[in-house]
Amino acid sequence: MKPSTLLIAFIAFFITSCNNENKSPAVSDTTEMIAEDTTFTATNPVIKKTTECYQFVQNKDTVSMKLNIEGEELTGDLNYKWFEKDRNSGTFAGEMKGDTIIAEYLFDSEGIRSVRDIVFIRKDGKLYEGFGHTSEKGGKMVFTDRSQLKFGDAVVLSKVPCN
Repeated sequence: MKPSTLLIAFIAFFITSCNNENKSPAVSDTTEMIAEDTTFTATNPVIKKTTECYQFVQNKDTVSMKLNIEGEELTGDLNYKWFEKDRNSGTFAGEMKGDTIIAEYLFDSEGIRSVRDIVFIRKDGKLYEGFGHTSEKGGKMVFTDRSQLKFGDAVVLSKVPCN
């Protein structure tokens, strides 16, 4: 190897090592640093369970509901006592989507067990039952088009204390 090549390599090595040694980490002013929020947030928050009761009474007609809410899921009891008509008594399970309860109601009426869709809108602490066209599908009565349901004043359940 030529001495000049060896000398150039040695000088290059010396220059790069001197440059690396003289560099010190930059010190910055930390007076304006903002602390990062390290508060622990559970990935699976505790789901609140609540029970609410509702009732509709008009003349001799009564509708009563016990509603158990756990997150977006709900279950409950629903009883229709229409004057001089068949009684419906059963349970339901479904979900809460915004202010809308969408559930499947399993009930007994005159010794026959049936299943049908129920939909209620929650507004101002009351539940308004939805009515619309239905058809039989898979052994149960379902609404043909939920977007066409009517939520009038026919059956409005008001919140009552649970017994």
